[in-house]
Amino acid sequence: MVHSSKEQTHIDQLRMKKSASYPQVVGNLIKEWDSPGTEDKAWLMYSANYLFRMGETRWAMDPLTLRRRVPDAPEVEITQSLSALDFIVLTHRHADHLDFDLLKSLRHLPIRWVIPDYILPQVQAEAGLPVDQVITPHPLQPIEIKGIRLLPFVGLHWEAAPSENGLQHGVPEMGYLVEFNNKRWLFPGDTRDFKPELLPSFGPVDGLFAHLWLGPGSALLEEPPLLDAFCRFCVDLQPRRVVLTHLEELGREADDYWDGRHAEKVMAHCKEIVPGLDVKAAYMGESVNL
Repeated sequence: MVHSSKEQTHIDQLRMKKSASYPQVVGNLIKEWDSPGTEDKAWLMYSANYLFRMGETRWAMDPLTLRRRVPDAPEVEITQSLSALDFIVLTHRHADHLDFDLLKSLRHLPIRWVIPDYILPQVQAEAGLPVDQVITPHPLQPIEIKGIRLLPFVGLHWEAAPSENGLQHGVPEMGYLVEFNNKRWLFPGDTRDFKPELLPSFGPVDGLFAHLWLGPGSALLEEPPLLDAFCRFCVDLQPRRVVLTHLEELGREADDYWDGRHAEKVMAHCKEIVPGLDVKAAYMGESVNL
């Protein structure tokens, strides 16, 4: 493992820095999200956890607070601040996408919940959501809520190659094509098998939120093994724009931690494949115009 101690020290220091500033960061983020505005936008609550404002509709995908991943981070009370939420979409059961304490705190609000059946029992056991407010998504069966059209599809969160013990790493996941205001944005989620032919044919999309991952345990390598596969997966989905997220996930160890260095490699390689393609990275606390 190359420079693992140095890299781990950097992550530990960043974890402390981000924790100290988190209350102000999340407070400013939610204030902006909850303010009147005409732009369709997304905000990152964490590395790949989103708040959206699309027209008059406000919703979230895998909402999460930093304390879920960094136990020493300060606890923040944001339940009342999120009372404008119309609905929440969940994707899969990994800890950096499911914040049971936050979900439980929101259960009394008049929110619709879109929750895949394979995580619903665990979510209900932990959060006790009102059953009549839960929608179970099924692949390629559209869901429409307050002018937002969600097309669920089976995500590719299973690694293509089995591990040394012969087991295939991964979990079931639901991806979503989100259509709003004559725009189409694609959320494939945490992808591990970069074969676009395994997904439905969506045609060209306005944008793609791509969760950066370049191979198991390979974040310290100068040339991560799945760099080309990840980039070709992204461009094959025919997006006009690519937003790279799942960066600086502070709950990870150095060899599985992706940050701006990896994003730079992806941006450069994507533009080698498709010159002029708009590829940018986004981090916790930032917003993305849609």
